[in-house]
Amino acid sequence: MTLRTLLVIVARRWYVVLVVLGGAGGLTVHLASSAAGVYSTHTTVSFLYEFESTLSLDGSRADEDVVAFAGAVAAEVVPGRAAVRYSAVEAPYYGAGLREGVLVGLLDYGNQWTPSYGAAVLDIRIVGPTREWVALRQREALTRVYTSSYVQRQPGNRMDITPRVDPLSLRIEHIAPTRVAIAAAVAALSAAGLLTAGALAVGVDRGLTARAARRAIRPSAEESR
Repeated sequence: MTLRTLLVIVARRWYVVLVVLGGAGGLTVHLASSAAGVYSTHTTVSFLYEFESTLSLDGSRADEDVVAFAGAVAAEVVPGRAAVRYSAVEAPYYGAGLREGVLVGLLDYGNQWTPSYGAAVLDIRIVGPTREWVALRQREALTRVYTSSYVQRQPGNRMDITPRVDPLSLRIEHIAPTRVAIAAAVAALSAAGLLTAGALAVGVDRGLTARAARRAIRPSAEESR
């Protein structure tokens, strides 16, 4: 098929091209609307005995009883919500394709098949459309940690287990695609739309032409009888 023939078919089946390009345009608009990116934070809360310092290497963070205590607090922060597991502890929450969500659980050094909770560290991961939304959910999660019934019911002595937030983990980051990535995605969608529109136009044209030919042959055959 020559380029001229293809252009003639595209012009003849313009409605097919219009529908396909409209769909591709909708996807492009959706891509542009999500190009603003998301905001994310990865806040950690360590559980230590009252008399311990956060500067200690491990301390009570590796104590099994303290780890169990931190797990009970995590269950109160997000009751009834199953934790999402990743293949690595460094995997970002927004990497799952989420634009809005809160994940709270013990810091897991295992993977999605075999969890490994070796430290009394609460892992709070939040992703949202705005910085204000993420900051609000962060404050809510930390408030639930400090007001947990497990934390409040302790006797109030130096053996109490206290939550301590890593101040550096409170920062909120803006995650957004680069202009080069956006331009490449738009170009890919445009090329895919044009190729799909041309292929469908040719397919529809051949199908309608073949059906018209069969209809033209049928009366001729009946007259010859």
